[in-house]
Amino acid sequence: MVYHFDVGNHIKKHIIVFFTFFTTFLSFLIPSEKKLDYWEKWFDEVNIIMTKAELSVFKALETEEDKKRFQQSFWKMRDPKPETPQNEYMIEFYNRRQYAESRLGGVNSDMGRIYILLGEPLEKSNFSGNEGVVDCELWTYKGEGRPGLPPFMYVLFFRQGDVGDYRLFYPGIHSSLDIVSPYSSSSMDSRLQAYRLIKIDFPELAQATLSVIPGEGDPALPTSASSSNYVFSQIFTLPEREVEKTYLKNFTSVKGIVDVTYSFREIAGKGNISISENKGLRFLNYSIMPDVIHTAKTADKLQTAKISLNLRVENLEGITIYQRERNIDLELDEIKKKDIEEKKAVFEDFLPIIEGEFNVSIAFSNKSTEEFFVYREKITIADEIPPVMVGFKVEEINSDNFMPFSTGTWKVLSDPRQIFNPNASLEGVIVSEEMPEIYLTDIEDERNSIEIKDIVAHKNYLVFRQSLSGIKAGNYYVIIKKENNEIYRKIISILSFDVKKPLVFLKSEPHSSELGYIYEIAQEYLNKRDVDSALENFNKLPENFWNSATCPVIARAYYMKKDYEKVVNLLEEKNVEKNYSVLLLLANSSLELKRLQKAAEYFELLRKYGDTAKINNALGAIYYSLGDKEKAKVYWDRAKNLEMKSNKKDS
Repeated sequence: MVYHFDVGNHIKKHIIVFFTFFTTFLSFLIPSEKKLDYWEKWFDEVNIIMTKAELSVFKALETEEDKKRFQQSFWKMRDPKPETPQNEYMIEFYNRRQYAESRLGGVNSDMGRIYILLGEPLEKSNFSGNEGVVDCELWTYKGEGRPGLPPFMYVLFFRQGDVGDYRLFYPGIHSSLDIVSPYSSSSMDSRLQAYRLIKIDFPELAQATLSVIPGEGDPALPTSASSSNYVFSQIFTLPEREVEKTYLKNFTSVKGIVDVTYSFREIAGKGNISISENKGLRFLNYSIMPDVIHTAKTADKLQTAKISLNLRVENLEGITIYQRERNIDLELDEIKKKDIEEKKAVFEDFLPIIEGEFNVSIAFSNKSTEEFFVYREKITIADEIPPVMVGFKVEEINSDNFMPFSTGTWKVLSDPRQIFNPNASLEGVIVSEEMPEIYLTDIEDERNSIEIKDIVAHKNYLVFRQSLSGIKAGNYYVIIKKENNEIYRKIISILSFDVKKPLVFLKSEPHSSELGYIYEIAQEYLNKRDVDSALENFNKLPENFWNSATCPVIARAYYMKKDYEKVVNLLEEKNVEKNYSVLLLLANSSLELKRLQKAAEYFELLRKYGDTAKINNALGAIYYSLGDKEKAKVYWDRAKNLEMKSNKKDS
């Protein structure tokens, strides 16, 4: 177990807190009628860091002895230094509670809860009293290697309309319009306008309105809620991943552990990922199934929900290879709503994918109710591993459209729960010309295995089927081998009763989307830092595809390749918007090409996005090289003043 509470700033408080704990333990000596009050008080104190399993066990405990033993184990499992007489985790926890109660509006306030879970921020910036923005406070944290957290993150709190308590700011659900002061926002009609106003004086605050993750988000595009919701879900469920729960099995008086959901807006759900190949391209297909979809009723009696699916693909070094959000506005009549309640709903999507090993996370969120869950899976894409899709039915389709879980003329229908009715069949498609070995194997006894023989070849596609009639209910592996090497293994469950198949919401795209997929594949290679493969794919695109939207991305690949002439040629086109990233590429490329006057022009334009010491120093060096020492001194003096202001602020 690894714990990350930073206790260094609180050493002076340890002695005071120790006596507080001593007094607490003395409370065991009070009359028996008071003991219930003690346990209720203790539970109220610590439930914020309890796991679901711990909460379930504690609620089921009946005897005083079991509760005392549970309390001792609860703290012992969190002690980062068992060899020392004090429990540093417990000391830090109560220090944080005391601070939250006295300074942050209590442990149940948004600020209090974040402080208890994450501790003292790396930086705090308070914007209260500033003209143009509401009272708000920005906390910056390092992930410190804690599971699921990004290396750096923003947590923003604000007083909406400058009234009430500080609330947590959710990018995507809230926007820059919520941060602009009520007087200023009344004259604004767009988030982009509000963002630009905030950015003039408070660039970091403006960035925090886009995403919890610094540098993510584009003010000109609709702000994504899901990636930020994913980070918040990781924060609020940290106890689940940082505490070893095996000690709970020692509480034999508890017959079973009930899964009690306590975490912030989290719901349960299932997911499934399969790889396919279509028209020479590989695709990652995913399906996501929430356990429940809560809806709101409109005036015309329709049930509505704003659904968001945010997919993130990262390589094993943590570099984001691909990220995309899909938004779905569900509008259901009473019949369809009832169907979803009985059968559940599945949302399917797909994306082109390159070779490699990746961690995939799919965040489902219902923006109407701020509920979410996250599905994760590790995948490997390699030439020697043929794409496989498995489900309860393989359908032949007559369409040139691209769609999820399809390959060639076949589409596989599947259930993310991987459950199969007793009289159904197990069916699937393998993209391969070589006949594999396919087995349905009992998990409890791998000697009990059925080899699937019904395999039909259709050019380079193999379609297989296996009736499940007569096979006993239970859990099974589907195992596929090629040349005695296992290329696929997943668990399915054969039921003893029938379950209705879920309703499917899927996206399909026309055949003309193929060029767009090649562009996305090139971007994935670029994100992977495989510049040669990226440029190879960019150069497959026709000339009309090199436009104002794509050229800045393609130019980044040429910049990484150090082809600065190509960068300038692409970005100096009139139709390419000269935004911050474009100007930065032009400025640096011009410097590399020794075109100092052009570089100075681009750095001057960059100052409009933020007058920084770094840019002024660059301009000073350029003008000095051009022989204009007087102008160089002006910029260097300005850089020095900006650095002094920054140092004063930090101190």
